[in-house]
Amino acid sequence: MTKFLVGFPRMKGLILFLLTGLSFCSTGFSLLAQPKSPQPPKSSNRPDPAKTESDLVLFGRGLYPGDDAAFDLIRHSGFTTLMLSSFYIKANGDVYSGDDGRQPIIHQGVYTGNEDWLRRVQSLKKQPGSVRRIEILLEGRWYNQAPNTYDFIQDWIDSGKVAPGVVAGTLPGSTLHTIIRILKDKIGADAICIDDESVYDSPSIIELGKMVHGLGMHMTLCPYTKIPFWKGILDSSPANVVDAIYLQCYDGGKDNTLAPWIQGMGSSVPVYPIFLCRGAFSTCGASHNSMTPDEIKRQMQAFRKDNPELHGGGLWQIADVKDYIRLNCAVQDPASGNATSVPQYLDQLRQSLE
Repeated sequence: MTKFLVGFPRMKGLILFLLTGLSFCSTGFSLLAQPKSPQPPKSSNRPDPAKTESDLVLFGRGLYPGDDAAFDLIRHSGFTTLMLSSFYIKANGDVYSGDDGRQPIIHQGVYTGNEDWLRRVQSLKKQPGSVRRIEILLEGRWYNQAPNTYDFIQDWIDSGKVAPGVVAGTLPGSTLHTIIRILKDKIGADAICIDDESVYDSPSIIELGKMVHGLGMHMTLCPYTKIPFWKGILDSSPANVVDAIYLQCYDGGKDNTLAPWIQGMGSSVPVYPIFLCRGAFSTCGASHNSMTPDEIKRQMQAFRKDNPELHGGGLWQIADVKDYIRLNCAVQDPASGNATSVPQYLDQLRQSLE
């Protein structure tokens, strides 16, 4: 995401899998080969557009490790997809949350993160509740920042560019395969979301998507620019690998509208606009195209007028919702809105997307 990060560099623009008794010595065969018996996802866990149900996506930066009350609020919030964000892959194969730069959630092929957070994530789909789908946002780096996530994904697809302890490729036993399997089996992710704003290496993302799909998950894309790059990934990926595109309509993507992206991608994969709310960048005022609930509602109405097939949208991010209330924005800047509690503000934002 083109935004602010806690414990990591700001980036414009997680992955170690549990090995189940099988190890590889990478000599004499291609590490680019895919597992022979992939298990495609049984369901996208998305609302049915044919029934005019909205798919409402909440980006969850600021939720690691979180608390029971915050997760319970989200479960009953009306949002249907929670995007756990943001997560970063490091050179040694460790994976970190952007909310905690000290302790990895995956280390040496094992989940080492907060156990309470794990329990909270696993509670999200319990009924009654609105959350049907959980995604993991893999975030990269901004221009001129130190390598992470997508630099290493690109390197590790090539067996000639690995660090000590890293196993290249996408087969079971590889570092990437182990990471993704932990995200699926341990955390319960239905999909991983690609937010690459610097490396832009489509072959490695395509190979990653094939592996993700083989593990029974989907892949989503989170662009703000470079339609040809994202279209290339979509066109070269097997059917049903990519099942959503989350278009950033703030910061570097502040001038984005849906029509050019829908036409440019040339696909039936839905494109959902993602908005930044007031409270972002710790300010009540407009910053990086942050919007009030009323402004988001008007923008969604305009998008639907030109794109009647639109059945959803998203909000970056829960941390900003909290900051809006912390800053007492309803009093300090009445033009920003009137919410005086996190549940009230989150509900106003949810309604603006419907």
